[in-house]
Amino acid sequence: MEGCTNRWRQGMGLLTAKPSSAKIKEGDSWFLDTDERPDWQTQFGNRQPIKLEIGFGMGDFLIEMAAREPHHNFIGIDFYHKGIRKLMIRIRNLGLNNIRVVHGDVRNKIPLLFQDGALDTIYINFPDPWPKKRHKKRRLIKPELVKLLAQKLAPMGRVCLATDSGTYAREMLEYFNACSLFQNMERKSGFLEDRGDLPKTKFEKSFIYAGDKIHYLEYFRLAGDRKTEKSKKIPLAEEKTNESQESGSKVEANDKLLFEKLKNAESSAKDACDLKKVADNLADAGNKEWAKKVYRKATDRAQDSLDFNWLAYSISETLGDKGWAREIYKQAECNAENGLEFNWLAYSISETLGDKDWAKKLYKRAEGQTENIRELCDLADSISETLGDKNWAGEIYKQAEDKAEEYSDFYELANSIYEKLADRQWAKELSKKVEDKAEDSSDLHSLGEYLCEKLGDKKWAKKVYGKAGSKAKNSDDFCDLADSLCKILGDEEWAIRLYKKAEGKAEKSCEFRNLADSLCENLGDKEWARKLYKKAEDKAETFYEFRWLAECLCKNLGDKEWAKKIYKKAAGKAKDPSDFNRLANSVYEKLGGSLKGEQ
Repeated sequence: MEGCTNRWRQGMGLLTAKPSSAKIKEGDSWFLDTDERPDWQTQFGNRQPIKLEIGFGMGDFLIEMAAREPHHNFIGIDFYHKGIRKLMIRIRNLGLNNIRVVHGDVRNKIPLLFQDGALDTIYINFPDPWPKKRHKKRRLIKPELVKLLAQKLAPMGRVCLATDSGTYAREMLEYFNACSLFQNMERKSGFLEDRGDLPKTKFEKSFIYAGDKIHYLEYFRLAGDRKTEKSKKIPLAEEKTNESQESGSKVEANDKLLFEKLKNAESSAKDACDLKKVADNLADAGNKEWAKKVYRKATDRAQDSLDFNWLAYSISETLGDKGWAREIYKQAECNAENGLEFNWLAYSISETLGDKDWAKKLYKRAEGQTENIRELCDLADSISETLGDKNWAGEIYKQAEDKAEEYSDFYELANSIYEKLADRQWAKELSKKVEDKAEDSSDLHSLGEYLCEKLGDKKWAKKVYGKAGSKAKNSDDFCDLADSLCKILGDEEWAIRLYKKAEGKAEKSCEFRNLADSLCENLGDKEWARKLYKKAEDKAETFYEFRWLAECLCKNLGDKEWAKKIYKKAAGKAKDPSDFNRLANSVYEKLGGSLKGEQ
């Protein structure tokens, strides 16, 4: 089901999405459109604690939390107006009066909406990871935002975060650990095994069902600077074993310890998602009769189409029971709420049951309920792959083109049409619109690579790279462009000019370090890199900056003596046990020992 899970990730993640520039005007009392700080007591009619979700997406988490905690007030901020409209319909239907919805960029809205210390809890669930290096600057979690959240949280207020991106998770850990006003709830590893009683969103479940690792972080806001709080006892997360996650190891069926763990996992399962994992592990371990019982229990606990869909898939694949799977797929169809869920269901049924007729009917229902351009692209991709119906896929791509407005819309569409339909001419026409809609250097950079790698048009690509260079603003912009010129066009002369501009713009330790890394990797210029690494050392201030610099010195220069000195500086900046653990592992891996004595 690899193709399906990848598609689900794309459909849920919207990795190329940017904030919509469209205005939203709503008359609903739940929608808050203001340029002044609200009186929250008047808004809600009470003084109950205020909890904020940043980027609520489909709104599942916000709805569930508001229903669970009627004596708390909830605010959701997002920049997708269509999602906001759908959420408000659900709020109205459920009669939830303890939710307010705000449209806009949280970095601008939070200072406007809340006075210092006003928030009890902040939830950030699966923010866009922007996985490509050149798009890293678009990530939500930055030191500036961390500082802002600390300012708006009340003492002992919490920040709860979740991401499926390991890279982004480590970055979040770095930024929050570096803030003296936050204390990590899990100081040993930095990450929690689970979220306790917090509900799972469909987004979260899609990753769990696909077998992806979810990284959870939780922080308390201290009353004062961390240095002045050392004497105070901070409640930390219990160091415990997540039975359902640990039981994933495939061992022999006669392993009594495994079955004891699975028994405990079954009894402690919170939902259908947890029970399915237990059943999957039981089936893998050879106890299919017990697995059947747990699958039945999971079916009884299933809440939505996603639950039923994945249960049917597992039952078909692990037990080979196509008949039972078919019955559960029918329940999934009854519970499907939108085009995306019908799309996913059609793909799964086609793959497990081979029932193309049923899949086609579901795709038709998906088409009738899909408006979002990215979901239309996802639907067309799926139809092309599972049914091989290029004509139908083309019709849906045309619907998507008619709705396209922004850079990311046309870029995603051009890529899909080239990949799925092999229509180079149509992709080229869309690429012209991509160029017209490009807003910054990274947009043009992405287009330049696409033109080279997909369309093979190096002449056009060079012009686009030139435009990207004229829009470059900071060191990372110039460095990323230079990297691409080396790797994609092989133009080292042009790249060197851009690397020099990158150095001239560099201010932070990480900028000098990244530039030095690139020079080593793409030009092999270790002399220039060494000078930049020295500048990175001079600018470094935090534990992570020193640790990462030491690792780069080992990897790119092979200079272990210099790295040892930097590691010692990192040790002086370490604050939590998780910092020391990471440092010890890094030293052992790179130097082959510890910092005590000679290596």
